[in-house]
Amino acid sequence: MKLTFLGTAAAEGIPSPFCNCATCRHARETGGRNVRKRQSLLVNDDLLIDIGPDLFASCAQLGISLTEVRHLLVTHSHLDHFNPDNLVLRAKPFRLETELPEMTVVAGPSVWMKWELSGGRDAEAGIVRVPMLPGGERELGPYTVRSIAATHQLRMGDAMNYILHDSHVTVLHASDTGYYEEEVWRQLEGVHLDAIVMESTIGWRASGKEHLNFGDLGRMMERLQSIGAISDRTVKIATHFSHQGVKPYEETKAILEQMGIVCAYDGMISEVVSG
Repeated sequence: MKLTFLGTAAAEGIPSPFCNCATCRHARETGGRNVRKRQSLLVNDDLLIDIGPDLFASCAQLGISLTEVRHLLVTHSHLDHFNPDNLVLRAKPFRLETELPEMTVVAGPSVWMKWELSGGRDAEAGIVRVPMLPGGERELGPYTVRSIAATHQLRMGDAMNYILHDSHVTVLHASDTGYYEEEVWRQLEGVHLDAIVMESTIGWRASGKEHLNFGDLGRMMERLQSIGAISDRTVKIATHFSHQGVKPYEETKAILEQMGIVCAYDGMISEVVSG
């Protein structure tokens, strides 16, 4: 399974145009892997996770086409993860010379409410709705998709992390979330993960309820190991970084490497094989 990171930042991106912290200043001065767009992940060439406001710019910069995407998983309705305008711009008047496959969209109720309020129309966007709540499961082409409850967007209660399984590997996409509730840990028992993509939004900052710092990221990994969900062969990747929680790329990479975790950057590709 090929994972292409189209964006690896939290809501404001890095650098934030309204911030002059050390991390933002360094990103403006040095560019490269220090610059991060809002998070989105392309799986192989046919499945997308989250469709935020930087998607068009990221694909243009990385030379990536989304014309083969048949499935979209939306984690929750926050603006950096779901921008309904991206689906509106999928309509035929914006691509006269191109035919697109119908796209199945899996999302929770708050996402669909946001889509309704935007005035978007399923038929024009070429999408088929699959409403899902945490604990759901669905077959999407070659993938089995399971949703688990993220500890995030607690006032809505429908933020989800996703377990993807094809005929070869199983991957957990875990963003945005704080430390999981006990019910989620029970659901993860018996699952073997070949790779995990997990947020580390607040990095060096104090522990939070709805995001992970480095300490809580380590606790999550330890708990996953204790229930047999991951092993030393599991690919472990951190993403979804806030400029207010992490330092420049090289410093963040160094601390994560000590934890046995890869520091994702925009444009990074990870080829996951069965462990």
